[in-house]
Amino acid sequence: MELYSLLSGNKPSIKIKENEKELFDLIPELKECKGFNQNNPWHPYDVYEHILHVIDNVDDNYILRLCALFHDIGKPAVYREDENGVGHFYGHWVVSGDIFNRFAKANSLDKELTKIVSNLIFYHDLNISKLDNEGLDKLYKTFNNEQLNMLFDFKRADLLAQSKEYHYLLDDIEKQREEIIVKKKEFK
Repeated sequence: MELYSLLSGNKPSIKIKENEKELFDLIPELKECKGFNQNNPWHPYDVYEHILHVIDNVDDNYILRLCALFHDIGKPAVYREDENGVGHFYGHWVVSGDIFNRFAKANSLDKELTKIVSNLIFYHDLNISKLDNEGLDKLYKTFNNEQLNMLFDFKRADLLAQSKEYHYLLDDIEKQREEIIVKKKEFK
């Protein structure tokens, strides 16, 4: 099983489900996501199903599909419930990035590809509209314009795989994209 072919094409979730055993052997942390209830109003799917929806929602781009596959894979490791029984995953992006980086090293992935995917995973859950100038400067040093657009494409795909109740935020993602790209031109 080659991961690239598994993640390519239309609706890769079908191929992924057909090859689950092999994929779980390759990425054991992914198996932990299957059936892992998020207990959160934002997330109607378990972690695994959410990941599959995100993979289907992003363009057929290997960077975005890898990001989708790994972006929430660390959630089971950091899961905590609050006093109301609502699940939270603070810092999951760090654990997910670590899992991806170990996978990338073990499978000799290209260093530039690894860096871009790691950065996308790290920033995927960040509310970019709340960044101060220092945070924006770091964002601009991390991503070129093409990668910034990938980040916003990914954020959009991730939101589409969450509860429809929050899809009204899709417009905010596009507004943020425009503002961030414009600010980047001014920031130089």
